[in-house]
Amino acid sequence: MACMAWAESSEAPLGFVPVYGCDYHHLISGSRRRGHLFGIGLCPWHHRAVPNWGCIAPEMRKHYGPSLMDGSRTFHMAYGSDDELLGAQNLWLTGIAEVAA
Repeated sequence: MACMAWAESSEAPLGFVPVYGCDYHHLISGSRRRGHLFGIGLCPWHHRAVPNWGCIAPEMRKHYGPSLMDGSRTFHMAYGSDDELLGAQNLWLTGIAEVAA
């Protein structure tokens, strides 16, 4: 979902293509998981800061934006709150929202 949010932002480089395929990130409240229905899909970079395509972390950060490992505040400033990302994911999964191309 961070890739999708990044693709729609003015920060994404020209020609940015979101990564499809993801890890499941459990959303938390008060240091506890909110439950199995409260999670979002994040690519390995956005979830665990795993670089890909022969890039190093600074290159990934420049092209794909910050990862969750850069800190929750930085991550949420770039992509939105947990609830905003969950809401966007739910819209996308129900077919109401269009996928960024």
